Amino acid sequence: AGGSPSNIVLSIPVTASVGGRCGFAPGMAPSGSTNVGEVNNAFSADFPFTLECTVPFRAAVISQNGGLLASSVTPATGYTNLAPYLVDLNLVGDVGVTPASATCDTGDLKTSSGATCAFKGPATASQGLRLNGSSYDVSGSYLRVRRAAYAGAQILAAANTYADSLTVTLSVSP
Repeated sequence: AGGSPSNIVLSIPVTASVGGRCGFAPGMAPSGSTNVGEVNNAFSADFPFTLECTVPFRAAVISQNGGLLASSVTPATGYTNLAPYLVDLNLVGDVGVTPASATCDTGDLKTSSGATCAFKGPATASQGLRLNGSSYDVSGSYLRVRRAAYAGAQILAAANTYADSLTVTLSVSP
């Protein structure tokens, strides 16, 4: 059409990036419950999980009650309605990534607690147990709840139910 070029070369730069992401593999988040039986006795229970984390990340845990709590009981002097226990967090990464693990007392995992612990939640870029690498569909990570037989200074009050709830959170940690 009268001297117009038959084609025009356009330069359109297209760029992209892949951000880090971290979450639990579908159907593989730590879940379930355990009945530890008589609260005075020793117990241990594992809750395995699998991660889909493409970058270094942090995992953290929050305890709702800071121990096994009998909320229906108001303890008399010399008694308690709160039985502490320990939480172990073990994170396994891809080949060549050093595993990370730590143990905390549930009293330190309650958000209102002023105490510090290696994986007190919620997880942020700078708070929680850090795995210095990726972990993508690797088995072996777990949360363990455990305690030796109760040996506290106060007697545990009689109650039908002592309970706690743990929440695990994750955060990318560049």
